[in-house]
Amino acid sequence: MSEAADTLRAPSSYADQIAHILEREILDGRYPRGEHLQQDEICGRFGVSRTPAREALRKLQAMNLVELVPNRGAMVKVPTLRELNDVYQVRAELEGFAAELAARSHDPEMLAKLEKAHEALAEVVPLAVAKLDDPEETEAGERLRRFNDTFHGIVHDAGGNQRLGGMIQDLHRYFPKDTVRLAVRSPETLRALYVEEHAVVLEHITRGRAARARTAMRDHIRGSQAMLVDYLRGRGFGD
Repeated sequence: MSEAADTLRAPSSYADQIAHILEREILDGRYPRGEHLQQDEICGRFGVSRTPAREALRKLQAMNLVELVPNRGAMVKVPTLRELNDVYQVRAELEGFAAELAARSHDPEMLAKLEKAHEALAEVVPLAVAKLDDPEETEAGERLRRFNDTFHGIVHDAGGNQRLGGMIQDLHRYFPKDTVRLAVRSPETLRALYVEEHAVVLEHITRGRAARARTAMRDHIRGSQAMLVDYLRGRGFGD
């Protein structure tokens, strides 16, 4: 870690900002699998107390990027590319099935919520595009994550299959679905990932095209998989 204190900015919490910076650095390959992240070093680097440093490590643990080891701090625990591919392959099929069930539900209330979530994503994307080259920006990224979670969550719940939703959430806990945003380096890709591809899924669900909704969602997840794997492989992650 850098010895100089990094500057944290409002309005995001210190823990959120620290977790965001460390997440990017871990996925950039700066910390190899098995390396320890010590709370005291984080405190010194960011000029914070132990509480936000500890909260940041817990956030990274929830993202399956570190393992908290008693009396030893946090150990970097990123999945291999093989593990990542396995997770995304299953996710693509399950989320595709969820989209199919959503299209079959013909639920006006669900469709209204899904449309609203898509509009929220479309509104925040220009802000994210403007901040695309700012590695320390967190606000737009957090809003993208939140609205993306909302969109996908509505689809997961629409078919009424609680077991399916639970299985998808288990996969998300293994590796967060929105980590792919770190691999996005162009405005066109950002718009395609968060607006255009979701718009296709939304249209098929709205029109009750179950098979097409399933295919569109599956392709959306597989595209994210390919983008993230290429990004991580370019930073030295192995199979």
